[in-house]
Amino acid sequence: MSGRGVSKRETIKAQALLLFAEKGVEAVSVAEIAAACDMAKPNLYAHFASKEQLVRDLFAQGYHDYGRQMAAAVGGADPFPAKLDRLVRLICRLHDEDRLRFRFILMRQHAHLREITIDEENPMEIVVRLVEGAMLDGQIPSCNAELVAAAIVGLVIQPATFLLYGRIGTALGPVADDIVTMCLRVATGEKVP
Repeated sequence: MSGRGVSKRETIKAQALLLFAEKGVEAVSVAEIAAACDMAKPNLYAHFASKEQLVRDLFAQGYHDYGRQMAAAVGGADPFPAKLDRLVRLICRLHDEDRLRFRFILMRQHAHLREITIDEENPMEIVVRLVEGAMLDGQIPSCNAELVAAAIVGLVIQPATFLLYGRIGTALGPVADDIVTMCLRVATGEKVP
């Protein structure tokens, strides 16, 4: 760490995330990242071997951080609806509080999800395990847990994608109640009136 409390590596990650979220990873050069950090391009390479490594590190760190928070949200002995409610509201809050990181992860997921370990801190695995547990406990009907989990993830991520393109408001928090309701309907097999 530097004397100011923030390491050069963390500064690079913060500036790169800002540039990537604004312009897209492909449109940002290593020279732009270095300039934003007030350093020479070779100095940036002392911290990251390549732009690709920086992108992978940013994605993995953000994805696992979200996973840790999600795992905490679904912990405990509460019934499935309460856990699902906390989980959806957490994801909405994560979006609204740190849009740059959320946008970066959303836009890079297809390029990097295959590199992510399926473990207890993997956000997708957390949703699958939540659904499987609720099915085993008889809280929701038994069916294909992976499919139900995918539908729940879609009901949360697609509104974030619509926001990204200016289709529905400016934040997920105001629509969290609706998203929770839709997720519960999918999980319980409730017919939409």
